[in-house]
Amino acid sequence: MNRPDKQPVKSRLADEGYEPWENNRRIPLPVIWVAVALAVWGTATLLRDSGSYAVAQNERQSGETVAAEAPEGGEALFLARCSTCHQPNGAGVRLAVPPLHGSDFAKAGPEVVAQIMLRGIDGPIRVSGFAYDGRMPSFAAALNDGDIAQIASFVANRFGGTGAALEAGQVATLRAAQANKGSWQGGAELAALVPDLPTQPPMPAEAKPATDPAISALVFAGKSDAWSCASCHGDLGQGTENTPRLAGLAQGYIARQLRDFRQGERHNESMNSVAKALNDHEIHGLAAYYARQRVASAAQPALGGDLARGEQIALQGDWSIGVPACFSCHGPSGFGVAPDFPALAAQQPAYIASQLAAWAGGHRNNSPLGLMDRISEALPEADRRAVADYLASLPAVPAPEQRAEAKIDGGKDEL
Repeated sequence: MNRPDKQPVKSRLADEGYEPWENNRRIPLPVIWVAVALAVWGTATLLRDSGSYAVAQNERQSGETVAAEAPEGGEALFLARCSTCHQPNGAGVRLAVPPLHGSDFAKAGPEVVAQIMLRGIDGPIRVSGFAYDGRMPSFAAALNDGDIAQIASFVANRFGGTGAALEAGQVATLRAAQANKGSWQGGAELAALVPDLPTQPPMPAEAKPATDPAISALVFAGKSDAWSCASCHGDLGQGTENTPRLAGLAQGYIARQLRDFRQGERHNESMNSVAKALNDHEIHGLAAYYARQRVASAAQPALGGDLARGEQIALQGDWSIGVPACFSCHGPSGFGVAPDFPALAAQQPAYIASQLAAWAGGHRNNSPLGLMDRISEALPEADRRAVADYLASLPAVPAPEQRAEAKIDGGKDEL
């Protein structure tokens, strides 16, 4: 039996026509803020992406253009090996580096250029009416016959206008003929190689300073608490593997490093022990001895580094990681700027890499203004190996010849 519905009939009819509704409410401010923020973010992202795309397009097109115009062969080798001194246009550096453009030596043909590259120059020379104190390194150990042939042909053609070319086999013949002759003794000796050369300055008499027997003893025999320098660095300071090349480094730089080792400001267990046994006179004498040594490079790329990348870091740097060009401080071709920036050319690659790692790790901190600390820290390990290998491929610093000192007591190697 159903319960009777007590709600009045009129009320039930009113409820059945009811339509739900809400009063208009304002959108909460947080929701508006979020919406505005999303709109701004989306617009910015759109603009950024479109800008990046445009930049990428420009970079790609620029890269393609550069790649298409990139020098090759002899020109590329010249720019990498010679232009830091002679300049890309062959103009040289006034009163410092002889010009190649229009010079009698470039006009004489690629055979002359190749023979100069094989032996280097060590003496005064007159080029295009100006006299220079010639100090050009030998590239015999740094470049193979093919490379020298390409550079010599490029120089003779571009700057001498000869139109002649040299082959690798011809350079091999020239290499054999010029072997063990030492550097060209300035323009005076080159006059015999280049016909009709303008009058050249005379070669000054070779200075043969007397060697202090005490310094000679330190180099080849050592003393009580210090073993001989030659036992690690070689008779002529050419270095080996992780032991640095000393030959041709600036006297002031070598002396400072020895004092830093003695005072504990630079750390190496062996060198700290040796340096503590040296007095100021001995440090001065050893620095002067090694600064005068002239010996061909004994270094070769050995770390598997990317030579092209190493060349880029040495010549141009990489500002994307905050690294300047090595040669901006260490001088053209890495020959050093005395006394604070040592020569890097022909330095042992394992030594360079180990020192970069030491600076990066805070184990060495005696560089001027702390420059090498920051640079080394910015270089990835692969870049350190790359630049170390590239520097090992360069010719050695052309220090003044001192033949007399190569045969002092105990010496084995010949200059």
